[in-house]
Amino acid sequence: MGDLFESVLLGVVQGLTEFLPISSSGHLALLQRLLGWEDAEANLDFTVVVHLGSLAAVTLFVGREIRAMLTTQPRLLGLTAVATLPVVVVGLLAKSAVASLSASPVAVGLALLGTAALLASTRRLREGARTNADLPLRNAFFVGVAQVLALLPGLSRSGTTLTASLAAGLRRQVALRFSFLLAVPAIGGAGLLLLLEGGVQGGMPPGSLLAGGGASFLASLVAMRVMVRVVEKRRLIWFAAYCAAVGAAALVFGATR
Repeated sequence: MGDLFESVLLGVVQGLTEFLPISSSGHLALLQRLLGWEDAEANLDFTVVVHLGSLAAVTLFVGREIRAMLTTQPRLLGLTAVATLPVVVVGLLAKSAVASLSASPVAVGLALLGTAALLASTRRLREGARTNADLPLRNAFFVGVAQVLALLPGLSRSGTTLTASLAAGLRRQVALRFSFLLAVPAIGGAGLLLLLEGGVQGGMPPGSLLAGGGASFLASLVAMRVMVRVVEKRRLIWFAAYCAAVGAAALVFGATR
C-alpha cells in the first residue's frame, strides 16, 4: 500500500463511492479481492486518513447545516442524533460479523443488488414537502434504522439514507443534504473507532498518506456536487443500473472462484 498510485486510486474510490449511492465498503472490498491488495484493516493509518479526507469534504459541504444546528436550529441536532443512534448501537454490537462479510464477493454482490433495488424504488416515491423543521422524530429514527442496513458491505450508506429520507417525506434536496449531514457522525465515528482499536501504526510513507487523503477530499467534493445534480434531475436510476451490473458481476466472480 506504500505505492503512491495505489494510494491516490484508493483515495479517489473512497471519496466517490462514499457519496455516490454505490457503496464505498462494497467497492473497496471488491477491488482488494480483484487486484490482490492487502486488507484495509492492515493499513489502519491509510484507512483513517482517507476517511478524514471524506469527513473534511462533507463537513465543508454541509457547513451551513452544521452552523444552523449548533446555533439557531437545535431541533436539527436532535434529528441528526436520533438518526445516528441506531447505527452506533448496531455497529458496535455487530462489527465482527459485518467485517467477515467483506471477504465474500457473493455477499457484497447481493448487497449491491439490494442497493440497486432501493434506488430504483425512488421512482415510485411522491415528491415530499417536508423540511427539517417539520420532520417528526419518528421519521428521523426510520432514516437511522435504514442507515443500519448500510453496515453491510455493498449496501450504500448514502443510498439508504437518501431513499429513507425521501420516503419520510422530505423534499429532494433537503433529503440529500440530510443524508450528507448524517455522514459527518458516521464517517467521524468510524474513523475514531479505528484509531481507538488500532492506534497510530506509523508504517505508511507520509507522501502516500497525504496523497490518499487529498484524493479522497477532492473526489468527495466532486461526488457530492454530482449528487446535487442527479437528485435535481431525478436520475438515481442510473446508479441503480450500475449497482445491478456490478452486483451481478460480483456474484459471477464469487461463484467461479
